[in-house]
Amino acid sequence: MDWDRVVKVTCHTNCAYQKPCILNCYVKDGVIIRLEQSSAHPPSKDPDLPDWNPRGCQKGLISALRTYDACRILYPFKRVGERGEGKWQRVSWDEALNEIADTLIQVLSTEGVDTIVRLRGSGTLGSESVGFEALMGALGVPYDSIQTDTGDEHMGAALVFGQPFVGGSVDNWWYADLVLIWGGNPAYTNISNYHLLTEARYNGTRMVCITPDYNPSAIHADLWIPVNVGTDTALALAMAQVIVDERLYREDFLQEQTDLPLLVRMDTRKFLREGDFKRGGRDDIYFFWDSRSDQLTEAPRLSLRLGNAVPAMEGTYTVMTSDGPVQVQPVFERLKTHLQDYTPEKVSSITGVSPSVIRTLARDIARARTVTNVSTYNWGKFYHGHEIERAIILLFALCGHMGKKGAVYNAYTGNAADSLAGGQIPGVLVLRASASADPRYAQWKSQGYTDEMIMMEYAWEAVAQERVMPSCVFHYFHSGLLELSQQHNSWDPSLKRPLAAYVKEAMDKGWHKVRPAPDKAPSVAIQFGGSFLRRCKGTEQILKTLLPKLKLLVTADIRWTATALYSDYVLPAAGWYEKFSFYGPQKVDYPYGFVVNKAVEPVGESKGEWEIACLLARKIEERAQARGVLSFTDPAGNSRRLDNLYDRVTSNGVYTEDDEEGVTRDYYLNTTNVEQMSWEEAKEKGLVAATGLGLTTRGIGNACDVTPGEPLVPLTWHIERKEPYPTQTRRMQFYTDHDWYLEFGEELPVQKDDPKAGGDYPLRITGGHARWSIHSSQVDDPILLRLQRGEPLIFVSSEDAGSRGIEDGDRIEAYNDLTSFQAAAAVSPAVRTGQLIIYHAWENFQFRGWKHFKGVMPSPLNPLELAGGYYHLQSSSDSFHPGFSDRDTRAEVRKVRQ
Repeated sequence: MDWDRVVKVTCHTNCAYQKPCILNCYVKDGVIIRLEQSSAHPPSKDPDLPDWNPRGCQKGLISALRTYDACRILYPFKRVGERGEGKWQRVSWDEALNEIADTLIQVLSTEGVDTIVRLRGSGTLGSESVGFEALMGALGVPYDSIQTDTGDEHMGAALVFGQPFVGGSVDNWWYADLVLIWGGNPAYTNISNYHLLTEARYNGTRMVCITPDYNPSAIHADLWIPVNVGTDTALALAMAQVIVDERLYREDFLQEQTDLPLLVRMDTRKFLREGDFKRGGRDDIYFFWDSRSDQLTEAPRLSLRLGNAVPAMEGTYTVMTSDGPVQVQPVFERLKTHLQDYTPEKVSSITGVSPSVIRTLARDIARARTVTNVSTYNWGKFYHGHEIERAIILLFALCGHMGKKGAVYNAYTGNAADSLAGGQIPGVLVLRASASADPRYAQWKSQGYTDEMIMMEYAWEAVAQERVMPSCVFHYFHSGLLELSQQHNSWDPSLKRPLAAYVKEAMDKGWHKVRPAPDKAPSVAIQFGGSFLRRCKGTEQILKTLLPKLKLLVTADIRWTATALYSDYVLPAAGWYEKFSFYGPQKVDYPYGFVVNKAVEPVGESKGEWEIACLLARKIEERAQARGVLSFTDPAGNSRRLDNLYDRVTSNGVYTEDDEEGVTRDYYLNTTNVEQMSWEEAKEKGLVAATGLGLTTRGIGNACDVTPGEPLVPLTWHIERKEPYPTQTRRMQFYTDHDWYLEFGEELPVQKDDPKAGGDYPLRITGGHARWSIHSSQVDDPILLRLQRGEPLIFVSSEDAGSRGIEDGDRIEAYNDLTSFQAAAAVSPAVRTGQLIIYHAWENFQFRGWKHFKGVMPSPLNPLELAGGYYHLQSSSDSFHPGFSDRDTRAEVRKVRQ
């Protein structure tokens, strides 16, 4: 066939740790005929490293068919029945926008902008989102962070490093002696990168997979360690105990990089601080015992360099405080004692892993030159997931497996485009403005603040000023999930106080805020780029609690999602290859930015998100002027104009609604942390290398230089340059002496019993990212459904199925105290007894009665996620606020009688 054109496009799905891939798009008569992999990735500087090409998986390659399938939203629709009833009226764009604008103006005028929420998703992470972001920003609707909404927050990493964005590029696998696949399933979820992992064996890399079920990654590993669900903290601490007991740790690394030599008072369990010696002393000046001079020594704050000091790691010392003599110990000494509860023999009965396996793996990790990990987004989905991650990072730190090729701990491997376009302000301009106009800047610099620490201050301030609102906090307070947790005290018998007491204290102290305020109902929700009614936990609770409060629910999307089906108005968004976008660099695993070319015109009456936002801004402006509503007052008392809204969205008319390519071009050309070339060349090439982290909080936490063609190795600014970490102690912090952590006995990582969320039932639901869909983007695709039985599945162990009279293919019902749902049984010997597995992508409408599987998941609130007032324990856009969990859900299953 002779093609009209072949266009470089980027698979636009948010597959996270491998995203995205460059594809060749073949167009004939204005229709996408097929997609195929493009060998566009440039070679690495190391000639021994395997070729990154080809990249692309079955999900991306069928996305051309999704352009024309039955799930596409082709026209604007207005609900004419009850929400979720499925009764729709096709309307014109003008009618839809008129009615949406009228409701928004009415709400702005009477109820306030604080009752309007935006609910984003991961489907609009590129430049296509700048129109909606500019519109919401002009109206004063807070940016909503969805990281904890999806359980992706990596709170354990944030506790240790000060923020969660720490990770390296996947070519580090090649340089690792050992790769721990622990908390991930890359054979399913990292398809485009997975060949690099298997090919690393040519360089001697060994793979160990630690997971309860015998999943595809375990099948291909050199060693599978089947661990009981949720006992990973105990396993990591047991290996730490072996390493400490056999003195296999790197003492010099621990002395310099971590808080383990810092002294702790034995009477209060608090760090020894300057305030213990003089009135008004600082709470961020700490001490260690210098074994060289045999005296108490102030720990350096401006740098991690120790000079001639040799901090003692063990022992008990007496120091004279203003209250008299006090005994103190290094954190490491306390850790040694703590680890005695985690010997391999004690832990074996908890984890199901034999002591000999624990010891052997611990020694292998300690003696390896380089170790890295694959964890993806798993730990945030456990109620005690922060403890799991803290313990694993401790294991890496003990052995010094950080800061060099192949020695990388991967938490949230984030990055972002540091761009001037779309209403964003590059980090360098933020710092320049801070230096010239913010009186705090000089003070921060005098206290040794790094650029990272200053940017974190502004991130915390944005949440405190309600310019950023984590959507999970909104859902806990306004969608009924907090009520559910409080009724059952988070199903956590270890809580010392009622959950409500912790919530009240956190709110009274200003550690967290919610918008609208708890006593005020939301009125409008605008969803774009995602589907909160599929994504969030406790589905039925949200449907019966949130939706009745909303006067208006608007969804702009490519396809009919669960949220679209419950909306009042549905606006058709252009498909992935029907618009321009510049995407990234979003992740450091694959450190590139990508150009999404427009291959064909939008189908039906669909429009790009940029155009939709511009048209809505213009319509609000027109309708407001007609009603004489030229401005409104926001909660801070500021007057916000409506009569210039279109100009504010379009950069004072620099762009029009038809100039999507111009917006995309300038977004790329004004991104400071990618290689620059002409726009035409960038479109033809399809990808541009990241040249730096930028200064956004999503990128700078990786703390390293970026050299195209070489592995990205995080934390080298700390390990090589000795820059302090953005934590309370300015070191990797494993000891947290916040009052609540002491109350919970979690000052050090600890294994705790998981709550029986949903009731006392014998089976535990786990899950993961699906093999056949990225989120829900392909979950109802007919071709891919044929590869997975065509309907939602629950994987059940052979033993559990047999004892319940369930056979493979039977329809079964899973239920607990919240609700129930039905799916087909996939009986498998690879599933652990007592475990149910359901992968996360399924849409609500694929279940009978639209009863979604996340309805049984109450996502109990862990009070420690509310802790604040402790330097780095402050809510930012992506961490230190409550996150949704599902891996603790308990249920029972039974066969459905037909």
